[in-house]
Amino acid sequence: MGSKISDLWRSMGQPFHSDKLFYIARFHLPTFAFFLAFLGGHQLVMAEQCADDISAIDPVPLVNGWGLNKANHRFVAQATAGVKPSSLNNLTVKWVFAVADTDAPHTQPLITSNTVVIGDGSGGVYALDRDTGCERWRFDAGSMVRTALRYIQTDSHHLISFGTLEAEVFAVDLMTGVQRWRVKVGEHPQAMVTGSSVDHEGVIYQPISSWEVFWALNPFYSCCDFRSSIVAIDALSGEILWRSYTIDEPAKVTKPRLIFGDRRGPSGAPVWSQPALDVKRNRLYVGTGENYSAPVTDTSDAILAFDLTTGEKVWSQQFLTGDAWTAACASPLDANCPEEDGPDLDFGAPPILVTLGNKDYILAGQKSGDVYALDPDNNGQKLWAYKASNGGMAGGVHFGMAINQARGVLYVPISDRDVGIIGENPPGKPKPSLHAIDIASGQALWTVAAPGDCLDTQKNKPIKDCHVGLSAAVTVTEDIVFAPSLDGYLYAFSATDGELLWSYNTVRDYSAVNGLEASGGAIDLGGVYLDGGQLFVSSGYGQIGQLPGNAFIVMEVESGEQQ
Repeated sequence: MGSKISDLWRSMGQPFHSDKLFYIARFHLPTFAFFLAFLGGHQLVMAEQCADDISAIDPVPLVNGWGLNKANHRFVAQATAGVKPSSLNNLTVKWVFAVADTDAPHTQPLITSNTVVIGDGSGGVYALDRDTGCERWRFDAGSMVRTALRYIQTDSHHLISFGTLEAEVFAVDLMTGVQRWRVKVGEHPQAMVTGSSVDHEGVIYQPISSWEVFWALNPFYSCCDFRSSIVAIDALSGEILWRSYTIDEPAKVTKPRLIFGDRRGPSGAPVWSQPALDVKRNRLYVGTGENYSAPVTDTSDAILAFDLTTGEKVWSQQFLTGDAWTAACASPLDANCPEEDGPDLDFGAPPILVTLGNKDYILAGQKSGDVYALDPDNNGQKLWAYKASNGGMAGGVHFGMAINQARGVLYVPISDRDVGIIGENPPGKPKPSLHAIDIASGQALWTVAAPGDCLDTQKNKPIKDCHVGLSAAVTVTEDIVFAPSLDGYLYAFSATDGELLWSYNTVRDYSAVNGLEASGGAIDLGGVYLDGGQLFVSSGYGQIGQLPGNAFIVMEVESGEQQ
């Protein structure tokens, strides 16, 4: 379930009743504290203003989007990254920006040659000078920025598109920070935008998810009727061109109840991550999560293909049947737990499209610890399966895999947190680890256990809220796999044999360029971004029993040590 927990009760303007407040305070104290912090209001913070005019912004994107390309490869050529194995030990912190109003930063940066654009926990978007962190402009979206910031060029504008917790999508001019349009894309009261978008020929393809899975904690809530969708948006105007659902039929009352809210269904099958774009077949591939209520559908825990032009669902391949679950299943107030009480094993990581020779593959990793290769030319039929671990709600493949297409290798991080968040982990010992898999055959090339032990060596006891696990998306070059960890460390492994090459502990206090207190914590979500001898990472993910933090960190290889 991962990032879903941190979204509980974070919708501005929604009703909040005393029974919900009591329940969260009693059974979900970390989330309750998060909500109270949110109620305290939000602020836009200011770094030192840049001396040069904002027109100096270079609009050419060098890092753009969650997957680094529209097929979600998360690969950076070493010459572009500017970091090689011999220069890892020369990476030092250049500057840090304290991300306001959150201890779990969510947005991933847009990076040009001289500018870095990031978001904060209350809707602030900042264009910062890449060399110093000084502020070029800032924009207030009014709601937490949840996605990567994607650059899109139109005939007349250099646009940045992003989505928010309030299920809005914005387009802001990169050169000025001026809003061009905003559109409400979620029809449901509990809808939000958390999966990053892709674009093609002036159209933005945006997935929509929901935190209704947690509204189910209230037994008087009529659960559940959200169904996820993908919308196509005209990048120039913000007009919605089409909408396609992951569940065909709208929910209806399935079980009237006298005291508690009526049961409704089918629901759920949310899309949490960036789609993969297939221009050759004119298709879009997405992964879905569990159903929220019965009846279960054949599109939950599945990989789906949509037509780019019409939004028509072309095919669906399901990998776990009968998975219906809400947070009520882990609560004494379980009136809204579906009969299936499923394991909640989403496809939360983006699917990857890759070509080897004359053969194309769709690669998908699930929280079950399973990795699959699908055939895009045969309605997504399974080509092979690889079992990396037993997975779990916060286990298996959580946020993202990466590939080296030239070598034909898939790199798979496994989270497998040692302690479940809600509910129980599957039987067996967790296996937080990193795997290299041959894409053509599905055979393991090497496997290494995740480093770290979360022990305070001075006090000889476990560190509170520290976990060993590779939950964040990995990023690769020809020679290095960057796999940051829930213990707050940046780890770099050899891409050829998995040898640990370098580590850096981000869990410390920093002097931030915007004058706020900054500290590092668990590294989750989008992981590491690389360009020109610099490494960019958000450190801190605190609302699900992990190490909190709010540091956006820029590291740089010392001069003369870059590739």
